[in-house]
Amino acid sequence: MKNISPSLVLHFIAFILYLFFFRIIEDKETMLLFKPVILASIAFYYINYSRLKKNNLHFLIIAICFLSDNMNLFGEDLFHEISIGLYLVMLFILLYLIVKDSKLIQKGSSLDKYFGVIIVVLVLLFVFSKLTSTYLLKTKIHHYYFILNYIVVFLSVLILSFYNLFKRKTMSSKYLVATLMCLFLADLFSVINAYYFHNKVLVYVSCLSELPVYYFLIKYFINRDLEAVK
Repeated sequence: MKNISPSLVLHFIAFILYLFFFRIIEDKETMLLFKPVILASIAFYYINYSRLKKNNLHFLIIAICFLSDNMNLFGEDLFHEISIGLYLVMLFILLYLIVKDSKLIQKGSSLDKYFGVIIVVLVLLFVFSKLTSTYLLKTKIHHYYFILNYIVVFLSVLILSFYNLFKRKTMSSKYLVATLMCLFLADLFSVINAYYFHNKVLVYVSCLSELPVYYFLIKYFINRDLEAVK
């Protein structure tokens, strides 16, 4: 079958092994073998899925996710914050794609023409505020402020993705909602386990929620490419 490719099989095998070693038995050294393979294999699947012209922003999102995921492997606070920052940039790009797809802004309007510039400015303002709070003001709350920004932007993207789904009802909008919901549930159960109940069942549920995230994201890209030529 066309959808069952070696790169897709490799992706799920690497992801399952990563989750097993990292989340379940907490062997952080062994999981390093599998983490880089996860996104590399699913990216290869996306590239070879069809000969349709692919959106450059899709590749940018994949590249940002790869960098962000692997930044976390260093285990240092600085790299963890850089990782969150990269995820935030990725969310801003998704925000841009959702607004464009849903036609939330009237096509041809001044706001539509400069919306991309607005997104870039927001990212630059975020970076500036982060650098200011960390190195100039040297506040102790900058890390929490950083995470709060991530939560606010993520929830905004999630809400807009539902709006896009109800408005357009396309396959791409369905896969985007699936991606964000899986990511949301994986993070939610992980946080509940880490700070409240410390139950292995929550770890398993978090792993199951996280497993299809990148597959759904790539299916979103694929269907978005298909819809662009219709």
